[in-house]
Amino acid sequence: MYKSISAKEYKNYLDLPDSYEIKGFMVYGTYKNYPYDELIEELKNYPNSSYRNLGDFLAPVIEFTIIGNKYWFVTAYGGAMLSEYLHLACLFGSKKNIVIGSCGGLNKQGKARDIIIPSYSYGNESTTRAYSPDSNDHYSNNALSRELTLSLKDKYRIWNGPTITYQAMMAETKEDVDNWSKQGYYGVEMEASTVFAISNHFNVPSAAVVMIADNLITEESVIDEDYQESRELRRETSKDILTESLKVLING
Repeated sequence: MYKSISAKEYKNYLDLPDSYEIKGFMVYGTYKNYPYDELIEELKNYPNSSYRNLGDFLAPVIEFTIIGNKYWFVTAYGGAMLSEYLHLACLFGSKKNIVIGSCGGLNKQGKARDIIIPSYSYGNESTTRAYSPDSNDHYSNNALSRELTLSLKDKYRIWNGPTITYQAMMAETKEDVDNWSKQGYYGVEMEASTVFAISNHFNVPSAAVVMIADNLITEESVIDEDYQESRELRRETSKDILTESLKVLING
């Protein structure tokens, strides 16, 4: 039912003009609010940029404008609400969709604060099956992924390979982690396959940039003392990812 509702009908429902459109969409995979502050600080580097909250159903979305083009930015923890915002973004004309955030590492050679730019993500979650019922492998756009890789490679070690999207962090077992690593996945995250599946459904290029926060395959976890002590270093890396991903989002 809802899948058949037109962009015009949604715009009317959301009190947006018929001519409303956006050029790009970025989601930061987290339940925290600090990425909004990082985005607003970053917009100061773009003359005449502006931003606003859209309110009501779209209250978590920041619409920001650069050089006359509108973009959406939102945080999301998993795929449920993310799928709805991204569906609308694609209906409203998005030309690029980028997900940034962090992941648990599954590659024994990986280190905390390395970056993974996934070639695809295996969707071990439900939203992808609504948009791509015939496959669990959801691919990023090669050109967009390459552009993001080039923007970050001089400062960070980049891994290009598959991730797995799994949305029940506390249900992960050591057996899960070992099996995912043996299957060749570089990291486990919560949003990439959702973004890829929906973007591909609408034929919109998409890509992901995720920082290894804790390397699960070497038995690091978020409750370790080293993880807690490296918080500021991770925050620095996340800021770099946002800065460079924003440049790619608005380029072209």
